Amino acid sequence: MMKRQARRNSDMEAVVRQGLVVDAQRGSANAWVYMAAQGVPRNVITRVLSAPDNRRDGDRFAVESARFPMPAVRTRAPRHAH
Repeated sequence: MMKRQARRNSDMEAVVRQGLVVDAQRGSANAWVYMAAQGVPRNVITRVLSAPDNRRDGDRFAVESARFPMPAVRTRAPRHAH
């Protein structure tokens, strides 16, 4: 099992996490294109797309949320006294 290291770059973390969401919604080819266009190194893209069992908990949550989005909550406008 691969030893997990803390991500050093929060911008890269956000791009990778969004790339994993793209993977869940539109497939790995689209995720690859997205992450590559954002400057994620090829070895990182390969690792995160090919080893879903080794993803960080936050990444797993983002992917599951993308697959099963929460339903929209409807709220009523406040009633005005006449």
